[in-house]
Amino acid sequence: MNRKQRRALKKSQSKDLSNKVASFGSLGDECLMCSKPFDKKNREMVMTWSVVVRDDDDVRLYCPDCWTKATTIVKEYFKEKENERE
Repeated sequence: MNRKQRRALKKSQSKDLSNKVASFGSLGDECLMCSKPFDKKNREMVMTWSVVVRDDDDVRLYCPDCWTKATTIVKEYFKEKENERE
């Protein structure tokens, strides 16, 4: 990879990151699934809650409990799907 390509890659990555950081302001005030309140000023909440950004306008916020449940369900779904193939 030459210098011009590295610079272009670094520039595009910084734009993507800055867009995601800017979308933090459009976060909701509660979990999308259970409606548990979210405090943007609480450092522990900010570090433990999960944020999913799809496209530029779609920002979803999940509490740790709902996020754990969702990932467990997805893992089980893929296990079942894999077992069906066999």
